[in-house]
Amino acid sequence: MKTIQVTNRAKANAMQVESLFNPVSGKTLSKLRYDMGKYNNSGVGRDAEVSDDVYALWSERRSDSDGPYYAMYCLTN
Repeated sequence: MKTIQVTNRAKANAMQVESLFNPVSGKTLSKLRYDMGKYNNSGVGRDAEVSDDVYALWSERRSDSDGPYYAMYCLTN
């Protein structure tokens, strides 16, 4: 386990593009839904404990029948 800081989507996208040209552990990073939680705020700047294969963590605004929320996504290989 390691601790990383929650970032924004633009920085995560830049990391993914960079991994196309300079692979991380021999692979390109891919975007996955981190968990199925629905959060009230974005959490940008907060520290989060993640597994060793996660390289970036960010939130995206979503909405459903219950209203708006933030969903967490990550970059992993």
